[in-house]
Amino acid sequence: MSELTARPLLTGAAVVVIAVAGALLFAQAGMRAPSADIQALALLLTASGAGSLIVGSAAVGWIGGRLPSLRLRLLLAYGLGIVVVLVVVAATSVLMFLNTHDLLLLLLLLTFSSVVSLTFGYIAASTLTSEVRALTRSARRLADGDLGARVEASGADEVAQLAAAFDHMAQQLQQMFERERELEASRRDLIAGVSHDLRTPLATAQAMVESIMDGVVTEPGEVQRFLRLIRSDVLLLSRLIDDLFELSQIEVGAIKLDLALIPLPPLIGETLESYTVQARDGRIELECAVEQDLAPVVADAPRLQRVLRNLLDNAQRYTGAGGTIRVEARSEGAAARVSVMDSGPGLPPGDTERVFDRFYRGTGAEASSARRYRGAGLGLAIARGLVEAHGGRIWAEPRSPAGTAFHFLVPFAPMSARETVARASSGVQST
Repeated sequence: MSELTARPLLTGAAVVVIAVAGALLFAQAGMRAPSADIQALALLLTASGAGSLIVGSAAVGWIGGRLPSLRLRLLLAYGLGIVVVLVVVAATSVLMFLNTHDLLLLLLLLTFSSVVSLTFGYIAASTLTSEVRALTRSARRLADGDLGARVEASGADEVAQLAAAFDHMAQQLQQMFERERELEASRRDLIAGVSHDLRTPLATAQAMVESIMDGVVTEPGEVQRFLRLIRSDVLLLSRLIDDLFELSQIEVGAIKLDLALIPLPPLIGETLESYTVQARDGRIELECAVEQDLAPVVADAPRLQRVLRNLLDNAQRYTGAGGTIRVEARSEGAAARVSVMDSGPGLPPGDTERVFDRFYRGTGAEASSARRYRGAGLGLAIARGLVEAHGGRIWAEPRSPAGTAFHFLVPFAPMSARETVARASSGVQST
């Protein structure tokens, strides 16, 4: 006997025992029945209850398993219960009634009640089987590839819980397949982007090398210029490979941060200094507004500087001569907010999220503005990955009247860590 069969049988036996004990107590305390009648009642109830339980369980288990419909199985169980009631009442009535007319009238009333009860049982069984059929149809649709199949059953019973579990499973499967499709599309875009960005500098370098080797270019100054261009292409390829390697580490969660307490004002100032010459040559004005009393943040200084450099490179790429790049840093709750704003052509409204995708180079005026520069379109994707690895957040928004602002948050160091560093720097020993 399996556990699924044994457990209901044991429960039924316990119910029969409790019912017999309750009936006997009522007969003794409530009806003041004689001992002989109580003994006879106990024998009758025990025999009928145990017999009914055994016969009913055997019938439901043997016949029910061969019926093609759950509705018929429920009606069989329901009908057996009614038969048990009829047999017990009829047996008791034979002992109680001397008048045959009264006995037949009672049996007629019981038969009518049984028909009505079976009708109610049929309605309940039909409702249950309808819910099961709806679940079956949804399961078949899901198996056929319809990931939008849902049961959407109402109620709180076991069938409704099963339907809710099915809907949750179907939703998880749909999300999983959508993520798989997105990953596949991302892989295709990655291969296409990498192929393009590798092919262009390689083809250029190859053409220049062949020109030198074939003697097409022989003038020393021109040869040196070609060699400088070849070196530039090689450096571009090296940066692309480094960016791809770092991006792959970020996406698989393998990047390791060397976290420490980092004061932001010196880091931002040092980073901006390296852009002053480029900004002056491009006639771009660099502005800086950093709160000098900012609390230190928990960060990997080179990686955080990489984020800032990527944002500055992006701002410089889209800011023309006479434009402005502004860097701000201020406190915002439990984090420092760093902003890099440019006066370039700005982003289309729907591209504020796409701008962080790999190999994104814009779709509007900013795309044509960027064609003057050579890049793989990985800088902002790497910046987002590094910021999120620090437990922060990065986003973009358009500026008025033109330009784009990039903001990112980096959490401040806990107060306990700041106090420890302050004590260590002042030479005070902690107790």
